[in-house]
Amino acid sequence: MKEDLPTQRIDAAGWSSAELLAKLQGFQEGDRVNVQLEGQKALSGICAGIDQALTVKVEGAVGNFACLLASQATIDISGDVGDGFAHSLISGHANARGSAGDFLAAYAGGGFVSVLGRAGFRCALGLNGGDVFVRSSVGDQAGCSMRQGTLVLGNGAGEQLGAGMLGGTIYVRGEVKSLWAGLRNIRMKDPDFLRLSLLLARAGIKSDGRDFKAYAPKAAK
Repeated sequence: MKEDLPTQRIDAAGWSSAELLAKLQGFQEGDRVNVQLEGQKALSGICAGIDQALTVKVEGAVGNFACLLASQATIDISGDVGDGFAHSLISGHANARGSAGDFLAAYAGGGFVSVLGRAGFRCALGLNGGDVFVRSSVGDQAGCSMRQGTLVLGNGAGEQLGAGMLGGTIYVRGEVKSLWAGLRNIRMKDPDFLRLSLLLARAGIKSDGRDFKAYAPKAAK
C-alpha cells in the first residue's frame, strides 16, 4: 500500500528554492520525502506554492516565506524558520520545530500552522480561517487584524494582543502583557475545550485546555 513506501531522500545542498520545488512537484501524492539542507545557507521560499498531498521533512533551518501559499502537503521543518512562515497558507500542515520570525501564518486562509519554539511580531496577522499554534512566547500584536480562525498561544503573549481583531478566537496559557481595547475575555464552554484539546493534540501536546483563557473581539457575537 502507499503508506508502506519508503521515505525518499533529497540532498538539496547547493539547490535553489525553485529547483527544490520543481523536484517535489515530480513526486506522486502520498509520497514521503526527506530534504537535507543542514550545513548550508538558509534558503527563502522553501516549499512555497507546493500543492500536492506529500509528506515533506526538511532537515535544517530555512529563510523567509517558507511554505508560502502551500496547500495539501504536510511539511515538517526541523530547525528555525524566518519571517512569513506559512504566509497565506491554503491547506495542509506546516510545522517548525525551531522558532519563527515575524508575521507567522499571516493571512492564512486554511490549514494548520504549528511552531514549537517562539514566534515574533504580529503572529497570525490577518488570519482568515487557518489554525495556528505557538508553543513558546510570541511578540507584540499577536492576532492583529484576525478575521477568522484560531490562534493558540502556549506561553503567554506580548503587548496589544488582538490589535484590530475582527473575528476568530485566541486561546492563551500564561501571562498576557496587554490586550487591545476591543478584545474581551470569553467564558470557555465544553465545545471550546474540545476544539482546543484537538488542536493541541495535532501539535503533539496532551492537554484538556483547562489552563487556557479565550479571547474574542467585543463586537463579535
